[in-house]
Amino acid sequence: MNSLHNEKANQWIDDKSNNESTLHSSIVSNDDHQDIKHEITLASGRKGTPFNIMLQPSPPSSPSNTDDNDLYFEITIIELNGHIAIGFATPSEFKPGWSTKGMFYNGNNITNGSAALIVGFGPPQKRGSISNGDVIGVHLKQRKKEGTLSVVFYHNGQCLGTAFHLKSPAEAALSSFRPCLHVDGKAIVAYVAPGLMPTTSSRNVSSTNDLTSFAGEWRIKQCFRGPELGEYKLPSTVKCILSIQDLSTSRGVLPRGGGRGGFRGRPDVRSTAQEGDDSNKYDLSIKVGNMMRATIGTMEQEVDSEGFTKIQIGPIMSTEMMPPPDEYEVENFLSASLPVLQKMIVDENGNLILNGPTCEIICSPHVKEFDALMHYH
Repeated sequence: MNSLHNEKANQWIDDKSNNESTLHSSIVSNDDHQDIKHEITLASGRKGTPFNIMLQPSPPSSPSNTDDNDLYFEITIIELNGHIAIGFATPSEFKPGWSTKGMFYNGNNITNGSAALIVGFGPPQKRGSISNGDVIGVHLKQRKKEGTLSVVFYHNGQCLGTAFHLKSPAEAALSSFRPCLHVDGKAIVAYVAPGLMPTTSSRNVSSTNDLTSFAGEWRIKQCFRGPELGEYKLPSTVKCILSIQDLSTSRGVLPRGGGRGGFRGRPDVRSTAQEGDDSNKYDLSIKVGNMMRATIGTMEQEVDSEGFTKIQIGPIMSTEMMPPPDEYEVENFLSASLPVLQKMIVDENGNLILNGPTCEIICSPHVKEFDALMHYH
């Protein structure tokens, strides 16, 4: 049972930093029960200094010593101009600005309110952002027999997994942790504590949401080369992760080449992609020993009879370390193969297939795993 479901959700407190927070509520229906959804508008008074609000602690209760207890809520982003982090904090650690300490998720990282504790925790296709229309779920679970307290995050229905797994200190009862929002900028959000909670806590971040999207992270599992497309066996010691980022939704976040630690090749490839029309372009990166990058241009109006989308891959750039022999061999294969790829598809099994006249690369969705944190201070 969700312990937040029957609580009054219109009693939010701010961090006393002279910002503004207003609250409106409306009732929405969900199947056979009603969940009260509250609309909250909050803004930080100074750029770079976050504003925090917390749901007012409820009167103390005396739950059974043998029961498991759960707190679950969801935040829907109606309008966001800036950055937001969503999670739990205790009243004793609820303070102005960066001084608030708790367990938060900001769309990319797991943080304690001021420092990143896990980087890249969010879905790969989101590339580190919470945006309008997103729904973030947070599930705090207390398991008294085990003496543990854990926090699981969800992003648009995808379970990101357990970010925190704490040994429950005696003074930090479940009721001590309260929903908390941490905003730098301005946000209008909707808060709801549904009666029904997610049933999974295992990380299940798929590489792509649908069969028409190429964006996400993929693991190269099989390669073919030559006119007869004979199999090129990847060394078992080499793990190849391919990442595709939709430039139409991530303008301005790609690193530029050149300079110390930069990429060899034409230094203006990515900057040109950023400044032009990115509506049909993707950034491609592959990590073997070195990081290899290129731009994929798609001709979405040109789909062949098998459902492949025609593509054109730009010049390949790479960092310049000397990798082990197995990795070096794979990098040479990819450097020669990527420019000849002409089409790609996400098939009915969720695999990404890139195909050319003398090369084919088959990838499966890659799910990055993270160990749960044992503390947040």
